[in-house]
Amino acid sequence: MRKSNIPNKILKWYDNNKRILPWRKKTSVKNREYFTLVSEFMLQQTQVKTVIPYFENFIKNFPNLKSLAIANEQKILKNWEGLGYYSRARNLKKTAIKLLKEFNGSLPKDLEKLKSLPGIGEYTSRSILAIAHNKPFIPMDGNVERILKRVFLLKTENQISKENLIKKKSFFNTCKRSSDYAQAIMEIGALVCKPTLPLCSLCPLTQNCNAYINKDYLIKTKNKTNKIKYFEANVYAHQNKYLLIKNKKFNFLKNLVIFPMTEINKEKFKRSENKKINVKMSNMNMKIIINKNNKLKAIKDSLLLDKSNINKYILPSFTKKIFNSLSHF
Repeated sequence: MRKSNIPNKILKWYDNNKRILPWRKKTSVKNREYFTLVSEFMLQQTQVKTVIPYFENFIKNFPNLKSLAIANEQKILKNWEGLGYYSRARNLKKTAIKLLKEFNGSLPKDLEKLKSLPGIGEYTSRSILAIAHNKPFIPMDGNVERILKRVFLLKTENQISKENLIKKKSFFNTCKRSSDYAQAIMEIGALVCKPTLPLCSLCPLTQNCNAYINKDYLIKTKNKTNKIKYFEANVYAHQNKYLLIKNKKFNFLKNLVIFPMTEINKEKFKRSENKKINVKMSNMNMKIIINKNNKLKAIKDSLLLDKSNINKYILPSFTKKIFNSLSHF
């Protein structure tokens, strides 16, 4: 297969197999820009299937840039609750404000100007340029990297380095349908060139794929280790009310409320006979001892939360998990 045919093969596959996603529906240029902005923020470190209902609800409550810019931050965070990485929601609001003030409510078509917006880095700026503005960019996400690793059968640390993968990206070439093309490549990675058990019989790139030719589909990834941290959570309760404090411990959960927590060592965690829970947060595995006290304690920046009203608050997942565990004490 000639390299010039690769875009045609990929786009043909995409036209016949693409998912129907709410941010892909045909709409005005202004709406397309806004839908792309919101979806790209939500898709940072989050899977498509998880994002879909959040996106639909978010657009219903904040249908355009202006409604988002003037919205109360707590309302935005409440609509974001469960997606995690709440700084994305705060940055999205900041970006909406800046777009209205400095760019007449439109997404810039310049890479550096896009990267000047809160929460928009190398990957998201290229995604926006490709998808919203039909510019010839192919954002390098995990799906695109995986396709390149298999096409070129990349196995060593040097071969799978970001620098080498960027060089190999020229394999895809370019085409006039840049918006569809960027999404098509990522779609093949998500639906066909899966991390395990790739569906090669459905792939338009088998003639060019060294992994398929050699029947070697194992993906080499850089070694990532999740940190294991140990905590003690102190639960102060009185008449179904619980004491929580403003989070100052975890940067990615800024201003959310948590139970008073102290980091401890592994030995203390192992020795404790109190109830224990495990929670995965970002790149951290949290192992938490729960100490329950029936006497309230005066703590700065604290509040009393009635368990029956927890749905009114924006709580990190591990705070909710602690709440859920209390019924088993």
